[in-house]
Amino acid sequence: LIDYYKGNNDKEKQLYYIDRFLKVDKKLDEQFQYLSTEIPKKYDTPNLLQEKEDIINDLKNRKTVLYVSVSILIFILLLFVYFYYKAKKAEKQHRKIAQDLIYLIEKRNSGTASIKNESKTEISLTSEKIEIESKIKTVPDDVTQSILKNLEIFETKELFLKKGITSASLAKSIKTNTTYLSEVINTQKGKNFAAYLNDLRINYALNKLVKDRRFRSYKLSVISDELGYNNEQAFSLAFKKKTGTTLSIYLKEIEKQTGSENNTNN
Repeated sequence: LIDYYKGNNDKEKQLYYIDRFLKVDKKLDEQFQYLSTEIPKKYDTPNLLQEKEDIINDLKNRKTVLYVSVSILIFILLLFVYFYYKAKKAEKQHRKIAQDLIYLIEKRNSGTASIKNESKTEISLTSEKIEIESKIKTVPDDVTQSILKNLEIFETKELFLKKGITSASLAKSIKTNTTYLSEVINTQKGKNFAAYLNDLRINYALNKLVKDRRFRSYKLSVISDELGYNNEQAFSLAFKKKTGTTLSIYLKEIEKQTGSENNTNN
């Protein structure tokens, strides 16, 4: 532009652009001086190399953390899948046990079959007979028969549903001692007193829940109280230990079966 206006002999324009050029040149000189001192200070080659190495290491660490995190998430997912399928398998087994129990109870109630010698499931419903060999018999025969007769009354009248029953209280009520009572139950029933009492209550519950719709509609705390248990947790644990299935699944299978029967009748 300076040369252009010089050729056109336009002094004013030539002077104007010379002035602009000098200002720009001065500004560029200032910037160059700043850059020539600050850039080497801030971006010295060794510093840049160190910073580059730090960045590379940081990126590697991030990748490592990412891989570890992904691996942990995959492991947790696999564990979840494993426990999910394990729970499903256990639930399926529990449903099968519950269905067998319901079927056997209904057969027994209809009088078409005995529940004693059907299958392993039925064994859980009745008193398991354990052969006790080489055991010295200390209870006289007449006392044994008397205790057995009283135990039959105890079972028939469903006195086992009373809360707080102990071997001592039962022995006192049938006018014997705990030693004789325990031995008769062990030898004749094949189990200790606690197992004997628990089996009676669970067998009663299994049958009552199938037959009595109102009974199974009660809250668990009410059911456990009616069965003589101190709390619902004790009843649930005893039920699972005795039957091999859970109370909730047993109740669901009863409702499912009764529902299908009602639909068939309709």
